Amino acid sequence: MNVIQESMKNIRASEELKRNTLHYLDRQKKRAMPGKVWRYAAVAACLFLFLTAGGFRLYAKPVSYISIDVNPSIELGINRFGRVVSADAYNADGQDILEHVKLKNMSYSQAIDKLLQSEDYAVYLTEGSHLVFTVISEHSDSIMQKLNEEEQSLEYRVSTYTSDMTCREEAHRHQMSFGKYRACQELTQYDETVTIEDCHGMTMGEICDHIRTCKRYRHGRSWNGNSRNGNSGNSNSGSSGSGDGNLENGSWGNGGDQCKGRGRHHGRHHGNGY
Repeated sequence: MNVIQESMKNIRASEELKRNTLHYLDRQKKRAMPGKVWRYAAVAACLFLFLTAGGFRLYAKPVSYISIDVNPSIELGINRFGRVVSADAYNADGQDILEHVKLKNMSYSQAIDKLLQSEDYAVYLTEGSHLVFTVISEHSDSIMQKLNEEEQSLEYRVSTYTSDMTCREEAHRHQMSFGKYRACQELTQYDETVTIEDCHGMTMGEICDHIRTCKRYRHGRSWNGNSRNGNSGNSNSGSSGSGDGNLENGSWGNGGDQCKGRGRHHGRHHGNGY
């Protein structure tokens, strides 16, 4: 109002009229302010909604996946913040568990702990079961390390692997988790009579036991001189080293590549492993 007051100094009018005029202008300014505030608030709200929508898309987008297979097959989608944003089942047992155990919006380590400790899941973790984690991520090493730390407290057989998105796409075309599909691909390398349909009806423990049996059989043949290079480590399986020791410790191929050479077996086991 200082500018207005200055402009009125040279106006010939009574002081009362000047005061009334200034008061009127002041009231009009105050009445106009809510409109300006509303316009600023509307702009701020639009900006907030834009940022929120973008932030939600960023939060909701999975950048990593963990397949958890024992007999239930469950895949977790993990966002860039390490939170579970999707949980999908690939068999009836998995669907039943996800109806009772909610995992979304937890950190993936918390979600896995909750899953393994739930009563619904515990019935599948028997002495003969084999729990398999398979990871797809640009940061698979850090996730694998976290999973390996989790394994220290588990009393049953556990294996961890990595794979890739192509393997996941192939698995889903067969209505199968990419973790179980990777194991099936490995099994078919040893036993060509086994089909994907056969694997649908097998638990991970049965698949892993079959793989172990095939490896031992192949190892036995190599000691009889039937392996082309004279030892199982250089047989068609591609395992480095010699003897069944490497096979039992999880080596398979040059890094254990599966799904047409794209998955990698990190070979961490508890119990007997395979």
